[in-house]
Amino acid sequence: MNFDNNVNLNLLNKSLDGLWLRQQITMENIANFSTPGYKSKLVDFESLLKSNLDNTEKTSEASNQIKSSNIIVEENDALSMRMDGNNVDLEKENLQLAKTQLQYMYTVTEMNSYFSKLKSVISEGKK
Repeated sequence: MNFDNNVNLNLLNKSLDGLWLRQQITMENIANFSTPGYKSKLVDFESLLKSNLDNTEKTSEASNQIKSSNIIVEENDALSMRMDGNNVDLEKENLQLAKTQLQYMYTVTEMNSYFSKLKSVISEGKK
């Protein structure tokens, strides 16, 4: 089986990459809560991934679009409510971290399920 053109597997893999980076960036934001002038960062991969997938018609194209989708890290230019210029909202960042961890665990579970099904098909085929 050619895993390079497997849309589901590539989508799960790209999601794990994006969620891992989001978790790292969120922890960086939390760590810099007390740093004067620090601007929080955001990670976006879902919107580009969705946009790329919406523009494809064939499965092989979709797989290539998933693999070539970028994960973007942007500085949050929202105004700071603090005198020191730092715009990290600790409550928001903690919620984002919890949400990202849940999404990551769910995606890992989906990937494990995918391989378990594949293993089952292979082992049943040998009987």
